[in-house]
Amino acid sequence: MFSKTSSVSFLKYGEVFSESETMSDYHENNFLITVQDTNINRFLQASDDVYLKSIEGICMLVVTKNINSENYDTFVIHRTVKINKGTLFNFITLGNEAKIELAFIPGTIIQNLFFKGTFAYDRMRPSIQVKELIAYYYNIRSSNYNFPGESDNYWEITFVDNGKLHTTINGQEYTLSSNQLIIYGPGQYHKQQTQNESCSYLTIIFDLNIREKYKRAITDRVFDIDYEMRKSIEAFVQSNDFNHAYDVDMMIISIEKLIVDLLRSTSKSHHKNAGTPMQQKFENELLNEILLYINENIYTSFNVEELCETFAISRSSLQSLFRNHLNIAPKEYISNLKLEKSKMLIKESKYSISEIASILGFSSIHYFSRRFKQEFGISPTEYGNKII
Repeated sequence: MFSKTSSVSFLKYGEVFSESETMSDYHENNFLITVQDTNINRFLQASDDVYLKSIEGICMLVVTKNINSENYDTFVIHRTVKINKGTLFNFITLGNEAKIELAFIPGTIIQNLFFKGTFAYDRMRPSIQVKELIAYYYNIRSSNYNFPGESDNYWEITFVDNGKLHTTINGQEYTLSSNQLIIYGPGQYHKQQTQNESCSYLTIIFDLNIREKYKRAITDRVFDIDYEMRKSIEAFVQSNDFNHAYDVDMMIISIEKLIVDLLRSTSKSHHKNAGTPMQQKFENELLNEILLYINENIYTSFNVEELCETFAISRSSLQSLFRNHLNIAPKEYISNLKLEKSKMLIKESKYSISEIASILGFSSIHYFSRRFKQEFGISPTEYGNKII
C-alpha cells in the first residue's frame, strides 16, 4: 500500500493542512515545478520550512533525514504539505507528468545534494498483456495421431485434458499427461503426436506482449496445473459461447491470469514466502489430487461416494473442502464439468448426442438433455445446430 503525506508516519518530516491558506502568504516566492522523473540521484534541502501542494497529476514525495541511508520514505502528496527545514526531499511522478507548487519565505536557501546511485520508482505496468485472441480449439485425437509440425508468429497454449500427448519443440521431446500444459513461443517449431492411447486437449493461440525476462520462464517446459490455474481454463471455456457481454474480455483475462499463475509457480521467492499453514497446504494438495482424479475419470460414471472412498475422506469433509475452496458442491462440480466437456464434444461433430451422453456417463440421453438445457438454456441438439 502507498502512504499519503496525511499519514501519521509523515509527521517526523513535516505536517499537512486541510486548507491551502498556509501558502497564501508566500505567493511572491511560489514556484511551479513540472515533475517527469521516475528516478532521482539528488535531494533538495531547505534552510527553512517549505510548503507545497500538488497542482496536477499524482506525485510521490521521497524524503529522508540521512542522505547516506539506503532506505528512503515515500509518500503520495495529499493536501497542502509542510516539509520541516533540513529534511531532504525530492519528487517522482506516478504518472506521465505532475506539477507541484512550492512556497517558502524570502531568504530561504535551497541546495542540491547528490547521492551515490539512483532511487528509482518501478511504475506499475503489466508484465504481460494479451493483445488479441487469435483462435482456440478442443481437439480429440485417436491413438497413433501424428501432426508433422509448424511454427508461426503467435503464442500457443496446449492443455491436455485426457490421455497423453507427445510434443517436440526444436528437437526437444516432451510428454504431457492429463492436467498438464505447455506453451509454444513465437517461431518455435513444434510437432504433436499420440502413441497407444487417445488424447483430448485444448489449444489456445494468441498474440502476447510479455517482458523479455519472462519468456524463458514459460517456454520449453511442462507445467502441472493446480486448481487455481484450472479455474482460469474453465473460465476461458465457459466464456467462449459469446452469450454475454464482454465474453471475449473474460477469455483474455483468463489467459492473462493463467500465465501470471504459471510465472508465479516458477518463482522461488513466491514459494519461499508463501508461508502456507500446514492445514491449508494439506487441503490444497488433497483438492488438487481430487480434481485431477475427477478430470481423468470424467468420461466414466462415478459419484461422490466413490470419491470419498478413493480418498478416504468423509462426505461432510469433502463437501466442506469444495465449498471452502471452490464455492461449489462436489456433485455440482462434477456435473458442470461433464456438461462443459459435452459442449466441446458437440463442437467436434464426431459423436451423436446419444453417444456423448454415454461417453460422459449420464444415465440416459433424456437426463443428459434435461441437464444440458437447465445449465445452458438450450438443448444439445439446438446447440449443435447453432455452431454448425
